[in-house]
Amino acid sequence: MNVFREGKNLAVNVVTDVVHHWKKPGGKNQVSYREIVNLGLGGMGQQFVTALTGYLGLSVGNTLIGSTIGITPMHIQYLSMISTVLNIFFVVLRGKLVDNTRTKWGRFRPYIAIMGFPLILMSAIYIYLPVPTLPYTQKLILTACFTLAIAMVLPLFTDTYSELQTVISSNSAERAKIIAINSIIYSMAPTLTGLFVPILADLTGGYTNINTYRYVLVPVAALGVGMNLFTAFGCKERVVSSKNYVQKVNILEGTLEIFRNKHWWIRTVSGWIGFLEGSAGVIFGWIFIYGTQDYTMYGIMNTVNGTASGLAMFATPFLLKWLGNRKLLLWHNGLNIVFVIGMLLSFKIPLLFFFFNYLNSFVNALSIVYNNVMHAEVKDYQQYISGKRMDFAFGVAGMIGLPITLSSGLVLPYFYELFGVTTNYDILFDPTIRNTFFGMLCVLSIVGAALNLIPFFFYSLSVEKHRNIVKALEYRALFDDYVNDCLDDERVIETIEGINETYGYLNAPQTDFKALRAEVRSARGKSEKKKARKALKDAKQLLVEKDAARYLINELDKFKKPEMLTKVRLAQQLAQAPMDALANLDGTALFQNEPDHKASRKMIRQTDKMVEKIRKNFPNGIVIPDESKLQSALDMPSKTAAENRARTKAIKSAEKELDTYHNTLKVYLNAKELVREYEISKTILPDMEKRYQEIMSRRTDSVKA
Repeated sequence: MNVFREGKNLAVNVVTDVVHHWKKPGGKNQVSYREIVNLGLGGMGQQFVTALTGYLGLSVGNTLIGSTIGITPMHIQYLSMISTVLNIFFVVLRGKLVDNTRTKWGRFRPYIAIMGFPLILMSAIYIYLPVPTLPYTQKLILTACFTLAIAMVLPLFTDTYSELQTVISSNSAERAKIIAINSIIYSMAPTLTGLFVPILADLTGGYTNINTYRYVLVPVAALGVGMNLFTAFGCKERVVSSKNYVQKVNILEGTLEIFRNKHWWIRTVSGWIGFLEGSAGVIFGWIFIYGTQDYTMYGIMNTVNGTASGLAMFATPFLLKWLGNRKLLLWHNGLNIVFVIGMLLSFKIPLLFFFFNYLNSFVNALSIVYNNVMHAEVKDYQQYISGKRMDFAFGVAGMIGLPITLSSGLVLPYFYELFGVTTNYDILFDPTIRNTFFGMLCVLSIVGAALNLIPFFFYSLSVEKHRNIVKALEYRALFDDYVNDCLDDERVIETIEGINETYGYLNAPQTDFKALRAEVRSARGKSEKKKARKALKDAKQLLVEKDAARYLINELDKFKKPEMLTKVRLAQQLAQAPMDALANLDGTALFQNEPDHKASRKMIRQTDKMVEKIRKNFPNGIVIPDESKLQSALDMPSKTAAENRARTKAIKSAEKELDTYHNTLKVYLNAKELVREYEISKTILPDMEKRYQEIMSRRTDSVKA
């Protein structure tokens, strides 16, 4: 009864909150519920559009391009390889285009509003043209033109929506809530298409008939473009911009820094060698398309199968808390192998196959959440080791595997054609050929899952290590606020207690595991046994915490290490030089009293290169740019086309001055920053500890009073 009452009260509170804050956000929130719903409706629209554009994707299992149009698997893969190579250029072009977009609607919403129309137009033209009846060479050329164009444009439509979610609120807690609600809303779209599209496809000849794409999927996508406008015109971008210039990370430099990240390598190599893992993904749909040919049942089963993702997304946070990222990933891939083996043994029995496919869909959907978590942790680790926040550079770094990606992509099309699946997938209506082919796909998936699993046995970025990495990053971020005397009490408390927690683990006495194991063996009774096992488990966890503590301790003790003190000494010598004398510096002369070691030789080289740049870029003397010019340019009006052009020109001019200054004097400015950090590090912790004691004392006195 209490549970029912609590549930009722919760429902009433939720409804009341939504009604009261439908148009105006409450408390410290920045986003109303109406805006959240607009975001979700636009997300549904995007899903409806991608339901169509997905069939124009360059995948060998694509029933439109492969079976209906009649392009061979190997030619589809060749087009995919061309798309991958072209994307090297277009990923940079799209980044520059979006990053330099500054309108009164923001950076992302203009693309969300506009780019759906050319996508649906290109898709519809291709589908309504008589492509299936053309000679093979002509259909291949048309397919290449349309699919490659769509592949290059699509990210401007989908990625801008993803990025909008990151700036819809500057409050991280509110943003997390918005994303959770939004995922529930837009996930209704694939549920609806999974149910109704197969049923409607049964009326238009099935997935091997072009009419299904013309009269079912094109109208669905057109509806999606309309729904997408809810997000474009019903949401806002809330970016907190600093008035100070933030130096941009050089792409090449950032890429080279990423190559030092072992955890990035593990995830990347896993993707390279596990490319066959998804081979069996087409079997579920093809059983109904080429086997039972029961599209109504396919729609129903597809809808039921879709619930696996929802259950997985609900369960993942609990599983992450229980197992951690690495263990959950290992369990996911291990179970994936088990369930695909079950699919291999049961694909002749649709209901039994569905059971194993459902379980496999569940474990695969776990990765939707934990992969994003792992990616964020790897980026935090990158920031920890390099001191820079990398985002776009990760995509560029991934290009190093382009030859592997291109060559491995030929494997699956080779097997398709080996089994006779070329321009006519109708041979799959033959149960003998279909069963043999499905068996091969399952075996390939098992091999891919096993290979994907291997690198992660070496993945060591645990929850405990990441927690200390975040503490270290937060400690670095304190320096500016400490100097400006704008640290609030809560931040002081959080920092000191976090540091004390880590030192508590580090200074805890060593555990006698031999004695603890003996206690487990000798314990009598269920209660004593449970207590002894818990003590052993806590001791093992303490070892994990001790190992993870080094990430924070290394940051706190950074300026106690001889190699760092050497860098500080070199930086002090450079930082003492007057700015107007930098053009006449001689690195060898400046550091002549330093011992001949790697750090001094590197500093001499960097200083001499900096001097060359200064003489080239500032022949009449160094001019320090006015950082307020950038903010003034950003504040310029942009209501008319002329005003927008003037604003864009002013922003580019201000950014160019700042970029030239910072890139030219990078070594000198970095030296001054290192010296500054060194000086702050001497006093920041003692002062914060003193303030922490004062805060806690005041709170204690307040409670007593």
